[in-house]
This record gives sequence, C-alpha cells and structure tokens, in this order.
Amino acid sequence: MIDLDKAIAYVQTKGNIIEQARLASILWKKPPDKAVLQKLATMQNPDGGFSFWIKDFSTVCDTVYVLIWLDDLSIQKSPIVNRAINFLLSQQKEDGGWDEIEKVREANPPPFLVPGKVDTRIWLTAYCAHWFARFGFAEHPKVKAPLGKFLLNHRQPSGQLGSSKDLRATWDWLVLLSHHPGPDSEIFKQTLAVIEKGFSPEKWEGSYLAWLVCCLRDAELPAHHPFVERCLDELVKKQRPDGSWDSEDGEAFAANATIEALRVIKHYGIT
Repeated sequence: MIDLDKAIAYVQTKGNIIEQARLASILWKKPPDKAVLQKLATMQNPDGGFSFWIKDFSTVCDTVYVLIWLDDLSIQKSPIVNRAINFLLSQQKEDGGWDEIEKVREANPPPFLVPGKVDTRIWLTAYCAHWFARFGFAEHPKVKAPLGKFLLNHRQPSGQLGSSKDLRATWDWLVLLSHHPGPDSEIFKQTLAVIEKGFSPEKWEGSYLAWLVCCLRDAELPAHHPFVERCLDELVKKQRPDGSWDSEDGEAFAANATIEALRVIKHYGIT
C-alpha cells in the first residue's frame, strides 16, 4: 500500500497553488478557489491556447497539458476549456491529425516536438484524441476529420502507432478506440495486447507509468483487469521514501508526478 499521508505532505510542501488544488480535487473533490481560477485565466493566451514548456506563445502540446490540469480540477465545461478546445481545433490539419505549430522551431524544441516530423504528428494527434474523448469533444462539429483517421493510417503491422520506441501514442490511442469502435473490437484488443507486450516498468519513471495507467483509466478498463492490477502494483512500488514519485522531466516536477500517480491510484480505489 502507498503512504498517502507522506504523498499529500510532499505535494502540499513542494507543489504550487495549482498542484495543491489538483491534489485536493482528486482526493477530496474540493473545488479550486478563486486564486487558482485567476492563475489559470492569466495563463491562457488571447488565442485560447497555453504556454508552459515553450514560453511566450501557445502550442498544441502545452494546451493539452493544461487541459489535463483542468480535468483534475473537475473543470470540463467552462469558457476556459471551450477556448482551449477551439485553439486546438484551429490547429487540426485537414487529414484529421495535428502537428506542432511552426513557430516552435525557433525555440530549439526537443526531438518529439519538432514540427513536420511524422512521429511528432502521430503522438500529438493521439494526445489530442485522448483528451478530446475524455472531455466529450471527439465528435465536435468543427473537427475537420475523424480523430482516428490519421492514426489508423500510421499504424504499424505490429499494431503500434508510428516507428518510435516511445509507446505513449499507442497508449493514448487506446482511449479513442474505447469510444469507437469500442472495447470489444479487434483493433482495441490488438492495441491493448501491443501495450502489454511493451510493458517495462523497471525502466520507467513513476510519471511515465502513471501516464499509461491514466490511459487505461480513460479507456475504462476496470480495477480487476489483470493488466490494470499489474500496472498499479508497479506504480505503488515506485513511491519514494519521501512520499513522492519521480518524474521523467526531472526532480523539479516530482510534485506533478506525485499528483499523476495519485490521480489513478485514487480512481482505482487503492488509497
């Protein structure tokens, strides 16, 4: 079992006001206070998008990243969400996929955010598709093409999305597949089998494993599913002595990683 008291203390000590509010919402369903809502409002750019990893202008990646915070805060129907979704819709390509905005090139981005690369497009499209589905916008009237069309065209014979060793695109796609054609479909079952085959928790940080479990949550796999049980067992083992989980983005993001772990641990009832 996890040490919940230590995890809470870690986030309350190390986390910023948004992270502390996300924790309170996840664990105790406490609505965010006015200061948190004001902070989020000031972060949103005039075009509706957000900046976080790359500063000064909105990006596709950062806008989805902040949408996840809003989901943690149980803010799914609000002007701030609608404006963010409209920004993302404005960036969708005619083929149904997404790419990072061209201006990102000027910011010396990491390889997975370089605009125009096929692998960038695949993972960003899966990322957007996951959270569009989560927020109930998968069939938004402004969607230029079905969200799964681009992804299906880049499915490898193995069932994995793209050629990257990073399986996150495949994880995120599972969420969309759970909505259509559904969990009883062959493509859903095949994709889940690919994910299980690539399961290597001994090589992963806590935040990376928590991302996978979040995808399983949003694909509505139940707590008694054998793979969910296996993932949760490994995630619990990754809690550190100070109560936190480690982040693939470095120690400065351990509070966020801890929230990501608690998000799914709470959902699956093992707190």
